[in-house]
Amino acid sequence: MFGLRRGWLKLVVGILGLGVFFLGGWLFLHRVNLFPLEEVRFEGLKRVSEAELRQILPVERGTNLFRVNLKEVKRVLERHPWVASVEVSRDLPHTLKIYVQEEDPIALVVLSGKLYFVDPRGKVFARAPRKALFDYPVVNVEKPSLLRKEADFLRLMAWVRDKDIYLPCYESFSQIYLGSDRIILYTKDGLRIRFDPEPLAQLKADYRRLDRIMTYLYQEGLYRKAAAIRLDYPGNTALLAYREEPKR
Repeated sequence: MFGLRRGWLKLVVGILGLGVFFLGGWLFLHRVNLFPLEEVRFEGLKRVSEAELRQILPVERGTNLFRVNLKEVKRVLERHPWVASVEVSRDLPHTLKIYVQEEDPIALVVLSGKLYFVDPRGKVFARAPRKALFDYPVVNVEKPSLLRKEADFLRLMAWVRDKDIYLPCYESFSQIYLGSDRIILYTKDGLRIRFDPEPLAQLKADYRRLDRIMTYLYQEGLYRKAAAIRLDYPGNTALLAYREEPKR
């Protein structure tokens, strides 16, 4: 029994000794500036300028790298409207490494008379200049809450953009109307395409069906005559309406 107690005592003393050792090491690294910050390295930047982020970075050159609050750096940088998320790490001996995941604009939306960028999740994240109208489609909503509720259609838009194999292509999108009972996509050529509000998987199936219809219209030379396509019909059916021929 005495031997068992001595064994436990040695174990406890050993654990306490390790604790004191690591605590001492932690205090040493934090108080003795052997690792001054000399470089901040940003990765993942495309739209956001490095200079913008450096202006709001809550850390100064020469700071002990182990005294840099990584959570605080992350919190401050993620307040930038174009920053979706940030990963911060120490790269010894003198570098702070910051990986930035930027926001991914899929469209524009007008709210209270102002133009904003919106991402595929329906998140409105930054004011947009008027020149952005040349690069992004505009989403009109029956009510702002539908941006989140019907975000699957925004995800569909991102899917079409990233796949880049289906017709109509993302670059031909002009406007999108998000309503509680219907979604309408307008192309730059004036074609009106109606969808039912549905989950993403079904919307993708509908878009593949739309691609087949568009391929048919192009092959038969009928695209310029098409006025509307309705995909909100049951089963694998769709309604195709043509423009009226001008009377002579």
